[in-house]
Amino acid sequence: MNILNISAECFPFIKIGGLADVVGSLPGEIKRLGNAEVRVMMPKYKAIPKKFDNEMTHLCHFTIELGDKLDVYVGVETLKKGNILYYFIDNQFYFGSRDQVYGYGDESERYAFFQKAALESLDKIGFMPDLVHVHDWHTGMIPLLLKVKYPALSKIKTILSIHNLAYQGIYPISDYHYFNMQYDGRFEYEGFLNFLKSGIVSADFLSTVSKTYAEEILTDYFGYGMQKLLKARKDRLQGILNGISYKDFNPENDNLIALKYDLKSVKVGKLANKTALYKKLNIHFDSNKPTIAIISRLVSQKGIDLIKRVFNELLNSDDFTFIVLGDGEKEYVDYFRSLESTFKDKVKVVIGYSNELAHLIYAGADMFLMPSKFEPCGLGQIIALKYGTIPIVRETGGLVDTVIPFNIYEQKGTGFSFSHFNAHDMMFVIRYALQIYHKDPSSWDTLIQNAMSMDFGWNQSAKAYKKLYRKILRE
Repeated sequence: MNILNISAECFPFIKIGGLADVVGSLPGEIKRLGNAEVRVMMPKYKAIPKKFDNEMTHLCHFTIELGDKLDVYVGVETLKKGNILYYFIDNQFYFGSRDQVYGYGDESERYAFFQKAALESLDKIGFMPDLVHVHDWHTGMIPLLLKVKYPALSKIKTILSIHNLAYQGIYPISDYHYFNMQYDGRFEYEGFLNFLKSGIVSADFLSTVSKTYAEEILTDYFGYGMQKLLKARKDRLQGILNGISYKDFNPENDNLIALKYDLKSVKVGKLANKTALYKKLNIHFDSNKPTIAIISRLVSQKGIDLIKRVFNELLNSDDFTFIVLGDGEKEYVDYFRSLESTFKDKVKVVIGYSNELAHLIYAGADMFLMPSKFEPCGLGQIIALKYGTIPIVRETGGLVDTVIPFNIYEQKGTGFSFSHFNAHDMMFVIRYALQIYHKDPSSWDTLIQNAMSMDFGWNQSAKAYKKLYRKILRE
C-alpha cells in the first residue's frame, strides 16, 4: 500500500511541537514493518537547516489557482533520509522568505496554498497514494477537497490525526475562496471557516494520540466545540499512543549527555549528568538535593497556573531545586524570571529552547513535572521515564496512559500523579515524591528501575497504525 503523510511539521526538518516528532518517526517505523511504501510531504520553510536544503533535488514545478491569483508558483523538492522519501512544497512568498514557521496573520492563505499544491502535485511526482494521512488543522481541508474538488483523486482514502483539538484553524468564512470551490457546509462552523472541522466530518477515519484523549475529546470540557461531531463519528475514531524514537532519546547511546548510562549504571550516570548540567548552567546547587525540572511551552495548557499558585510556598519550605527550560506567554515568562530572582540558590530558568540542554536536563534532573490542564499525548514524560527522571503528572490524556502511580507497598509504578486540576493536589503529590526521595532511597531506586524498563518505542504504535490503514483500505 502507498501511504502519503502530509503535515506542516516534520522532525528533523522543522519542529515546533510534538506533531513534528510523530511525522518524523511514524512513517519510517511503518515502512520497516514491510509491505508499505510510505512518504512525507511538508512545506519548504526558510527555517529548514541549510544542510538539508543543500541535499534537496528539484523534482518539478507548476502553477495553481489560489483565490483570485491565477498563476501561483509551486515547486517540489525531494530528499531521501533514512528509508523515507520526503517532498517539500516550495513557494518563496508563503514559505521561503519567512524566518518563523507560524504567526504571520495569513495562515489560512498559506495553508490553503499548501493543501492545494500538495494535491495538485500528486499526478506530477510519480507517486500516487492509496491513503493520505493528514495531521492537524493545517491539512484538515484535504479530505473534503479530495471529495469535492479533485474527482480524479476521489478514490484516495484519508485519515486525519488530531494532535491537539484546541488548535482548529478558524478563519473568516470568506477565506474559503482560496480553495476555488463552491461553498460547502462541511467546512463551516458557527459562521467561520474551520479547517479541522472540515477534516473531522470528511475524513474516512480519525485518530488521536492516546486512548484517553480519544475519550476525553467526546466531552464538553475537552471537546472545544467539536464534541458532538466527534461523538457522531466515534465508531471512526481511534486513540493510538504516540511513541518516541529511542535512537534519539536513550541514555545508553545519547551523545548529547555528559555520561551515558543504563539500568545498571544509572546512579553514577545521573549524578555525572547532574554535575554537568549545573556546570553548563553556571549554578551551584547542592547535588544531594533533588532537582525538579520542566521542559515545556509556557502556556496555559501546560498547567503553569498551578505552579504559580504554590511554588513560592514550596520553595520556601521544601528541600529541592527547580530548573525550567521553555518559552511562551509573557505572563508565565515573567513569573519564572521573578521566581528565579527570589530563589537564586534554588531556581534556574532558561527562556528559549535548546535540544542539547533538554537532553542534559532529562539525564541530570531527578523529577519531571507536567501538571497539564490537558495533554493529548505528551512526549516529555515518556522521554523522562527512559532517563530515570521520575514524572509527576496530572491525570489527563496521554499522561494517564503512560505514567503508572507508584505504590510504595507493592513497589510498582513509574511516577506520581494527581487527578484534579488543583494546585494543592499537585503540591501534595510533589511533597510525597520528595519524601520518598529523601527518606526511602531503596524505593526511589526501584522507581527508577521501573521507569527505565518501560517501552514506549514506535514499534507498537506503528503496528496499530498499519492495522488501521489496512482496515480503511479494505472498506
